[in-house]
Amino acid sequence: MSGTVDASYAGVQGHLDRLIAGVRAELASETAQLGRLDRPDEHGVLPRLLLLDLLLANVLLWLVLPEYALYWITASFFLYVVYPFLLLVPSAESGEDEPAPGRGSPITDRLGRLGLAEHRWLIARIFWNSFFINSQPLVPAFLGVYGLNLVFALFGDYGLLGWLIGFQSAAIMLFYLAIAVFRPYTGGFLESLIDIQNDVSGKIHRRVAPLWRVVLPIGIAAGLVGLLLIAAMLLPGFTLGVIWKSSATVTGLGFVPVLFVLVCQVVLVRYTQGASSRRLVRQLLERKIAILNRHVLAPLDEYRREADRASPGILDRFATDFSGIRATFLSSKVYRMQRQDLGGLFPVWVVVPDLELLLNSETIRILDEQPDSRQIL
Repeated sequence: MSGTVDASYAGVQGHLDRLIAGVRAELASETAQLGRLDRPDEHGVLPRLLLLDLLLANVLLWLVLPEYALYWITASFFLYVVYPFLLLVPSAESGEDEPAPGRGSPITDRLGRLGLAEHRWLIARIFWNSFFINSQPLVPAFLGVYGLNLVFALFGDYGLLGWLIGFQSAAIMLFYLAIAVFRPYTGGFLESLIDIQNDVSGKIHRRVAPLWRVVLPIGIAAGLVGLLLIAAMLLPGFTLGVIWKSSATVTGLGFVPVLFVLVCQVVLVRYTQGASSRRLVRQLLERKIAILNRHVLAPLDEYRREADRASPGILDRFATDFSGIRATFLSSKVYRMQRQDLGGLFPVWVVVPDLELLLNSETIRILDEQPDSRQIL
């Protein structure tokens, strides 16, 4: 009997050793990435000089070109359309952030046999979080670019076109302000939506107020949010088309100053996004390291020490706690932080889902069964 007990403890010890080694490897990788974030950028002076020169050039153009405001406005809507595609440009230093072994293997051959449909809401939430967290570093620059649009629209003589420009620019600013204020990628945001849903459902079932008083505010709020989303995400292309058709100033040779201003705006947004995304990713990495140390490595180390002492009940306690520890560890690995640049300049940091992890049916099942496991967001 004692031999069976000893074998059980030995098996747990070996399992814990493998788990602890994996967690320590993950911690070493994230600590190294945090160190790269803190490393001075060897190209830091050149982007600042280039940005300063372009800003001074724009001031000069504003002084000498009567139609500069329209050039800026037109370029800003081109910016909104083309800027997301810059994230697809390969980085000059892409080798620096290669995925760890086993995290970047081909996945397309597995799509047809994974059976992930039942976990679609979890996968959708992960991509939702990734979109909004990568939008947050754009807030300062977009507020500046489209805030200037508002100024030009208010003080310019554009007639109905000015109202369209003002409305579109205000919608974009409100959209990004809402991201900065509500942070829809956090667990707190989703919990607040659930609380609202439960509150509305409770009021309807208890009939504490007429149905229309409960439903009408929710309907108005949902309508406003829908209008904001449509105006901010779908209408900029329409607004650009209206400007393009209604003003000959920005066509033909007039597109040359628009293109120059567009390049200036790209540099401005990219530089600001780089600084904001560096701070954001540093916070996420620090939070991930803290979670791994406190809620994964520490309990595993404690169970390892108890296994050495053959403490009574350790096997049962470890079996009970293991699923939560495992879910926390996997939750910390769902998102990867990547560095992207333009020809080695203007680096930004983005948070992307780890597709190799997401397309593992066992991983998704574990995460879906532990929705309250600690997140790094």
